[in-house]
Amino acid sequence: MSPKQTRAATSGRRQDILRAALACFAELGFSRTTMADIRRRSKSSTGSVYHLFKSKEDLAAALYLEGITAYQAGWITALEARTDAREGLQAVVAYCLEWVAHNEDWARYLFGQRRTTLSPAAEEELRAANEKFLGRAARWFAAQVEAGQLRPLPPDITIALIAGPYLEFMRQILSGRTETPLNEAANLLAEAAWRALAARHESPPPTGREHGGDT
Repeated sequence: MSPKQTRAATSGRRQDILRAALACFAELGFSRTTMADIRRRSKSSTGSVYHLFKSKEDLAAALYLEGITAYQAGWITALEARTDAREGLQAVVAYCLEWVAHNEDWARYLFGQRRTTLSPAAEEELRAANEKFLGRAARWFAAQVEAGQLRPLPPDITIALIAGPYLEFMRQILSGRTETPLNEAANLLAEAAWRALAARHESPPPTGREHGGDT
């Protein structure tokens, strides 16, 4: 087997193990899941599992990083595909709601309480991923501010105003408490984000002539 084929096989085994871990965590819960459960579900050997992941905590951290970077990639792709601010907000909110509706296990794992403490190396990888994600988002929002479409707010406030409402709706989806169809919810939440972020183009103060007074 060539080095390229070996790398591909290792990557495939890693993905199989990660998918099995996600399924086990969703079905059994993190604390009740054992490495043996994950090994059986992934149809991997004990040696293969421990060659790639030293412990359940190490595997859980890798799973978290895998999921959050994929989620962020979809988020930023939806945003950057639009040059109009209002359309960009609509695209991001729609992406997030559709994503959680089709990836409930991932959503519960990523947006539930963190189940494990990341190693220093994993924390650094997460920090770098978040920094890259927020940097790209900030550049897009800055361009919309420059174009006069959005208010000049700090990037963290901008993200909070967009994400806060849809994250709450995502939690309601996961708990089965939603009644509003996804498309309608996406439209309403995106419109709320737009109203919060849109630039205020105030009219100039009235002149005396407009009110029939002296100039």
